[in-house]
Amino acid sequence: MLFGINLNNLTDKKNITQLQIGESALITAFADGQIAAKLMAMGLLPGTTLALLHKAPFGGAYYIKINNHYLALRVNEAKNVLITSAS
Repeated sequence: MLFGINLNNLTDKKNITQLQIGESALITAFADGQIAAKLMAMGLLPGTTLALLHKAPFGGAYYIKINNHYLALRVNEAKNVLITSAS
């Protein structure tokens, strides 16, 4: 159990790149520890809800809203943020 999330029940390992525009999700974990440190410093913490606002064309950035802040993530950063559906 981490931040109130039971990590043993994560059956589908979705990441931000799999969200649809306007969809919200709960951050559960990170795939890469080095990138995780950077993302957590930016405010992406496990247990926090985020929303995908926009995807840049041609494999560009993913624009998200988290805690009333707007961030742009590179594809490799977005792939490392593991999420589950926000309930």
